[in-house]
Amino acid sequence: MAGGSAISGLVGARVHRKEDRTILTGTGRYIDDVQERGMLHCHFLRSTVAHGRITSIDVSAAREVEGVVRVFTGADMSAITEDLSFAQPIPGLNSPSYPAIARDVVRFVGEPVALVVAESRYIAEDAAALIEIEYDLLEPVMSTAAGLAEGATQLFDDVPGNVVHTDEQLFGDIEAAFAQADHVVTQSLDQHRWACNPMETRGGVATYETGSGQLTYEASTQTTHTLRFLLAGWIRHPIHQFRVTANNIGGGFGLKFSAYREDVAVCAAAKAIGGTVKWVEDRNEHLVAAGAAREEQLTLEAAVKADGTLLGLRVTMKLDAGAYPINPPATVYAGLVRTTLPGPYKLPAYQFRHHIVATNKASYISLRGPWAVETLVRERLMDKIAHTCGISPVEVRNRNLITLDDQPTKMITNVTLENVTAAETFQKLVEMVDLDAVRREQEAARAEGRLLGFGVGTFIEPAPGTQEFWAAVGFPFGSEPCRIRIEIDGKVTAFTPQTPHGQSHETTLSQLIADELGVGFDDIRIVYGDTDATPFSMLGTGGSRAATMASGAVVYGSRELRKRLLEIASHILEASVDDLDIADGVVSVKGAPGASVPIAQIAMGCWLAPEQMPPGTNTEMEFVANYDGEGGGFSQASHACWIEVDQQTGKIEIKRFLVVEDCGKMINPAVVEGQVIGGIAMGVGGMLLEHSAYADDGQYLAATFMDYLMPSAPELPEIEIEHLEFESDKVVGSRGVGEGGTVLAPAALLNAIDDALAQVGRERVTETPVTPTRMLELLGVIEKE
Repeated sequence: MAGGSAISGLVGARVHRKEDRTILTGTGRYIDDVQERGMLHCHFLRSTVAHGRITSIDVSAAREVEGVVRVFTGADMSAITEDLSFAQPIPGLNSPSYPAIARDVVRFVGEPVALVVAESRYIAEDAAALIEIEYDLLEPVMSTAAGLAEGATQLFDDVPGNVVHTDEQLFGDIEAAFAQADHVVTQSLDQHRWACNPMETRGGVATYETGSGQLTYEASTQTTHTLRFLLAGWIRHPIHQFRVTANNIGGGFGLKFSAYREDVAVCAAAKAIGGTVKWVEDRNEHLVAAGAAREEQLTLEAAVKADGTLLGLRVTMKLDAGAYPINPPATVYAGLVRTTLPGPYKLPAYQFRHHIVATNKASYISLRGPWAVETLVRERLMDKIAHTCGISPVEVRNRNLITLDDQPTKMITNVTLENVTAAETFQKLVEMVDLDAVRREQEAARAEGRLLGFGVGTFIEPAPGTQEFWAAVGFPFGSEPCRIRIEIDGKVTAFTPQTPHGQSHETTLSQLIADELGVGFDDIRIVYGDTDATPFSMLGTGGSRAATMASGAVVYGSRELRKRLLEIASHILEASVDDLDIADGVVSVKGAPGASVPIAQIAMGCWLAPEQMPPGTNTEMEFVANYDGEGGGFSQASHACWIEVDQQTGKIEIKRFLVVEDCGKMINPAVVEGQVIGGIAMGVGGMLLEHSAYADDGQYLAATFMDYLMPSAPELPEIEIEHLEFESDKVVGSRGVGEGGTVLAPAALLNAIDDALAQVGRERVTETPVTPTRMLELLGVIEKE
């Protein structure tokens, strides 16, 4: 498609990942690999009740166990730390502060009530079992409806009515839209709670040096600078003597963007003891206490013309925030849903209301594509509009999608869309699918007693979004820094505030630098995850921003250093800068390869004898670039999903899955496809298998992988991927793709399930997950419990 990106060469190639040399040989350094001399181990005793007042806690027996160094109760920990507060100057936001370890009241099963520090994890766990706690039980609030009910138990004194936040925003003339409508189409969905479940759970190793007062925290985190900034205040430690590092990270998916009360307690314990303290949560702790996401209930009312054209949309959303706020505030998630929900469609009028409600569950956290419910409900609504108007799901989208010819244009939420190709991805998807053949195959299958379904969906992803978009959401967009240094031997080191955890930043950033500076791919080192070395940024890795923002920073930084190299070389070679080129670490005169000078020679002169370099040239071989995103942008994709439903067991088999995606110029197609496939796997697993389920009394029901089911290879077919690579005239034409599969795959999948149900005269899905039991209920094979 059209384009003019200035990036070429290695960029666009399927370069093997640098990270694999470490990861696949088992030589990486994860938190559980850390073994320091004299290191102590932590274990958190956690609440067994969902809501209760602590009336007594006796830790005397635990303190007597041989090998136990310290036992911290809530009172002990509060004496050396500040309560965690995530309050923001957001009108109407009720954001209660809370202690690192519960002091008076527990508000979910799994909340920390004591911390045991011992010579081994085994000793710590055994000692914790000896702690005696008595609770005065309180009535738990286990749903948004229960939390908002008249006379409901109040979780916090400073969260009246259990409402963390409520808001309503209106765009356009919504009343006129509904007055003109030929149809009003209503769609509701109750989405369940599911968890991030990275291979490596949360954890950290804190070391306090009593002589210097230096505190170092090696953590499994997505954002080292944010963690350092928040923890320093909570543990009352000077930030200039606080260093946060991260090495290899076994996945995050949004979970590790935040700072948690366990981080506070571990760092405070290390400081109080004067040594090294390690904590790694086990899988049970992760499932019970780390937090989960996606628990929202939405109702949409669409005003439409008889031909399926959208006139207006009313949306109400309730979000189950769990007990305690974390960073970012839940208003950001509501803002993401509100701002993104109109998607790539023309929508003249829009009203959005939300209630964020506190309940007795673990915290609502960020999870890969935290706005995803907007795509899920919108794309299913489009199918229902098609059914109501008697047209096909393809036609209803074609009549409402914003095309390139319509742009630049404004979403109804006042966000400018430019270079957005969702309509083009959908057109390509339709060209690749023989829709008539799909229906013929379905009819033939029904004649054999088999049930097939087919569904589509399309979306746009703010990756990284725009200044307007994030202002509408209520979250900073921010620029992206990167420090690049040409070393004395001509090799290159780049320092980025990104903290990659599977996104292949070492590979893709090296590809960009290699192209720009003309140095070898293996002559570049990417440094990340160290607050003492990397430029400051409160955003770290998240929101699919790296493909644009980190890429832009390294491109601009590399170009500045390239300019300096060429200026110096032009004097040495007595040639115009315009006549010079750099390749394989050598600056040469075009057409005269014998007239050349190695980058290493220039760098050595700049570092060792700058006064002897050509006068008037810039000999600084280090530069910090800040990239503003050039206005940012969106990725987009369209998905098609084919399923077969086993009407005896309720099992749903995905027979085929097709993706047409456009993230602009691909830096590394293999990395892009890995992210797309991984995202789809996560989205499918979330819809069909995974469920962070609670009982009515607040007990957590999926505390092991025996109960919390995860997708594996047999659950997925080969994913077919088609790339469009629309390129704008921006210097960096690449956009993020890490979250899109998780966002859009559930919509295409549920539309396929709805399609299958419609063939046997059954109602659409209104709640998730669609487990085999739930599918049998939908088919009418068994009664709903």
